[in-house]
Amino acid sequence: MKSKSVTLISGLPGQLVGAVPLRTSGTGTIKIVGDTLQGNFTSFFGLEIKEIVIPIQNVKAVEIGEGCTWWLLGLGILTIGFFFIGIIFIVLAFVVKQRYIVIYTSRNNLILFCTKNDKLNQFRNELIEACHPKPSYIPRPSQSPPAPPSLAKVIDT
Repeated sequence: MKSKSVTLISGLPGQLVGAVPLRTSGTGTIKIVGDTLQGNFTSFFGLEIKEIVIPIQNVKAVEIGEGCTWWLLGLGILTIGFFFIGIIFIVLAFVVKQRYIVIYTSRNNLILFCTKNDKLNQFRNELIEACHPKPSYIPRPSQSPPAPPSLAKVIDT
């Protein structure tokens, strides 16, 4: 039985800070529509709304990752002086993992933090398949190629 294709994922948006993806506030969705990739992002309280449409051919790479929760680590470092309560937050930062997808294009990077691992993997596979479609048929030559010419024998005179 073939699994259902996933062409839409939703979650929390993010941005790259250096090489580390960090979660931002708001909501976001990324979907595949025909030969385009559409991203809709809304910031906290709807103060900023972005809609991004990218031709599917401009997708350079797709990354799925899992990392530590950076805001818990920062909170732990700030509160370590209060009866070592910060140690709890530091341990939680490394135990509670965030799962994300980063779609690299020629100009934009789309980042979305998701909780459903299976949908994330299926969406990645659909996106890769949309970027590099398989040919529907393989053309075959109608006749066999000609035989290579034989070498003439050199006759001693």
